[in-house]
Amino acid sequence: MFTLESSDGFLFVVDEAVVLQSVILSPMVQDCASREYPITNVTGKILKLVIEYCKNHVVVDGGDSSSSSGDALKKWDDKFITQMDLSTVYDLLMAANYLNIKGLFDLACQRVADVIAACKDHKEIRAMFGLVNDFTAEEEAEVLKENEWAFD
Repeated sequence: MFTLESSDGFLFVVDEAVVLQSVILSPMVQDCASREYPITNVTGKILKLVIEYCKNHVVVDGGDSSSSSGDALKKWDDKFITQMDLSTVYDLLMAANYLNIKGLFDLACQRVADVIAACKDHKEIRAMFGLVNDFTAEEEAEVLKENEWAFD
């Protein structure tokens, strides 16, 4: 068992299999000198979600690797990521990047991409992500004219 400490002081006791999913944390398993590891860039709220994801993605030796279990995991991933607000998804994305957990990183990136794809135009994207338009009306019209091909 390993203890992970979040940036805000929350402690999480996790199995070795959970730790092994992170490229950054994996060396802890080989270095048995310490079983406690501070995760300085991740809050307790987000670390809890990271651990939940990792627990559900633990590959059990001799486990069922059928397509039905793969489908169930996909459904779990979809439910897991879509229940979060975008702010939490961003934080989760940053944590997955920091801890180098590829599957979680890809899942969070896909969620952001899906949100962008659901928007009808650049104005809706700006509204969805709270982006301020720093172009004047003339500059925006010029950029849109130069890139007309992208909107066909």
